Amino acid sequence: MNLSKAILINMFNLIFQKNFKFKRFFPCYELFSKKKNSRTGIIYTLYSDKFNLIELGFAKDNNTLEDKLNHKNFILLDKKEGEIFDLFLSKETLKLLGVEIIDNNYFNYSDIALRHLKTLGWPIGTSLYKRRIIRKKLTYA
Repeated sequence: MNLSKAILINMFNLIFQKNFKFKRFFPCYELFSKKKNSRTGIIYTLYSDKFNLIELGFAKDNNTLEDKLNHKNFILLDKKEGEIFDLFLSKETLKLLGVEIIDNNYFNYSDIALRHLKTLGWPIGTSLYKRRIIRKKLTYA
């Protein structure tokens, strides 16, 4: 077997494994592709200064998001209207780009991760508070 054929077989195996994982972990994908109005809500980004973590998430409405903010010690960086499928795609893309995701929705704050999120169109915000935190961390580093 020549090298190019082995590479093609390996690529198809990887694509098949990703497709299988996608359907296994996200079985309602067919609902998104068939339904005209898929499950929309709010996609958001939270930041924890204490743990230096960023959380990507999805909430059905503003009340759910406010409850999360009240129970957690996180700061809301930004939010926008979106679908739960956007969250899934963003997390999978970050994994493929090498960003380590902790406990399914969290990852360590880094400039690279935020740059990837901005490129993906994820709401990361440009608040003054976030900039102040980043400047503080850079001066202590």
